[in-house]
Amino acid sequence: MKEKAASGAGRTARVIREARSAAGLNQQQLADRLGVSRAAVAGWETEHSRPDLDLVPALCRALGLSLSSFFGVREGISRNERSLLLAFRGMEESDRQALLWQAEALMQRRKDFRREELRGKAIQLYRSDLSAAAGFGGEIGAARGEKVWILADERTRRADEIITVNGRSMEPTFQDGDAILVEHTDRLREGEIGVFTVDGEGYVKEFRSDGLYSHNPAYPPMRFHGDSDVRCVGRVLGKVMEEQWPTEAQMELLEEMRV
Repeated sequence: MKEKAASGAGRTARVIREARSAAGLNQQQLADRLGVSRAAVAGWETEHSRPDLDLVPALCRALGLSLSSFFGVREGISRNERSLLLAFRGMEESDRQALLWQAEALMQRRKDFRREELRGKAIQLYRSDLSAAAGFGGEIGAARGEKVWILADERTRRADEIITVNGRSMEPTFQDGDAILVEHTDRLREGEIGVFTVDGEGYVKEFRSDGLYSHNPAYPPMRFHGDSDVRCVGRVLGKVMEEQWPTEAQMELLEEMRV
C-alpha cells in the first residue's frame, strides 16, 4: 500500500524539483523558507513523501507557482476539487492515507481499463530514418531507425515499415516530410506507387512499364538502360494520417504494455 502511495507522488516530486531549480534555490534554502528540514524537501523530490496540504500555499509562494499549476489543474480548482481539498485538510493522517490509497486504486483501475481498450488496437512498425524521393546515399531497408507505435487499421496491419518522403516530386499526392506506409514486395502492378532504389538512391514513384513517374509535372519520368540497378523495395499503401499516431496518454499506456 505504501508503495502505491509513493508512486502517486511522482508528478508532485517533478513539479517541486523543477520549480525549485527554476527559482535558483537549493534544497536547504527552500527548507529554510518553509521552516522544514532539508530531508523533508529531499523526500518530496524523491517521491518518498508528499508535503502536508497545509504547507502547500507557502510552498507555492516560495516556488512562484499557482495552486492550479501545482495540482495540475489547467483552469483553476473547481468547486468539487476545492471541497475535496478542504475535507482532506480536516482529516486525521490515517484517514488521509486511506483516501489517497482509494483514489489511487480507482485511478489504476481506470488506467487498466484504458490499457485493455488499447490492446490489439495498436501495433509497432519499423520507422526507417532513411528517406525516399530524393537520393539519400544508401539503400532503403538498411538497419537504421526505430520501432514506433501506430494505431491499427487495414492499411497499417499490411505495412512492414514507415518511410519519410523527401522532396516535392510526388506532389500533390505526397508532400515533403509525409510519413508513408510501405508493404515490402518486389513486384508492382502498372499504376501503383512504390518505393524504389536506383543505383542505391531511394525514390517514391508511380510504376509504369516504361519507367518511374512523378506526380509533379515539373519532374520528368525516370527511364533506365540495361546497366541500371533498379529494385522495387515495396508498395506504398498511403501516408500515415495524424489521427493514426497515438496520443501522449495512449503512448504511455502502450509503453507500459510493451514492458
